[in-house]
Amino acid sequence: MGLPTLEFSDSFLDSPEFRERLQCHEVELERTNRFIKDLIKDGNMLISALRALSLAVQRFSQSLQEFQFECIGDAETDDEMNIAQSLKEFSQLLSTVEEERKRLIQNADDVLISPLERFRKEQIGAVKEGKKQFDKETERYYSVLEKHLSLSSKKKESQLNEADSQMSKDRQIFYDASLQYVFKIQEVQERKKFEFVEPVSLLAFLQGLFTFYHEGYELASEFDPYKQQLQFNLQNVSQKTTICLIIIKHSRCKISLHFRRGTTLKAPVQRWRG
Repeated sequence: MGLPTLEFSDSFLDSPEFRERLQCHEVELERTNRFIKDLIKDGNMLISALRALSLAVQRFSQSLQEFQFECIGDAETDDEMNIAQSLKEFSQLLSTVEEERKRLIQNADDVLISPLERFRKEQIGAVKEGKKQFDKETERYYSVLEKHLSLSSKKKESQLNEADSQMSKDRQIFYDASLQYVFKIQEVQERKKFEFVEPVSLLAFLQGLFTFYHEGYELASEFDPYKQQLQFNLQNVSQKTTICLIIIKHSRCKISLHFRRGTTLKAPVQRWRG
């Protein structure tokens, strides 16, 4: 069920029904105000989490950059050199991704938090100020009206005319405050339909997020040939390592067998000499 309509003409009547409809809009705007506050809070938490993630990735990237592979011997194969260089390539890739994330984080406050905060303070804040003025003029007007109605008819005609004139002025001030308040409520109710999703707010933030993801996809596509070459290098080294381990294991067994035989031959001699 939607909000009841507010007609400008109703503000002149100031009926109980008009006040009830007015209150419905006030409750809805207060709910919107709380929603924006929560959205800003959650948005700031999101930005902080993105910033913490970015710092963690940068530290991880730096660790990859600083690590050095040490191979046995002086001569390295092409496969070994490519594998040793791979961590630096990974580091560079992560650093490039983080540059795009940093742009997303830097723009997040301007395109997400600030517009929402501005709408809350300027638009909903203006409605609150309008309500204060409306309540003030309502109290003053009905106080003056009560006094005016209690005027004695015995007063001089000039005094009554002056009181009527002042009453008309006070009534006009009240009507103006009421009209202005209704107008501002209608304006904010209309503005909130598009100012949450226009390019200055959520849509712009999501566009920045999509740009970040797209940049990651583009980098992954560019990285794919290197990844395939690295997988080929790793496969070569893995096969060579398997062969080397078999040779090493065989050599170890031969040496171990040789020493066991040597020990077996020497043992009787040592006992005989003893």
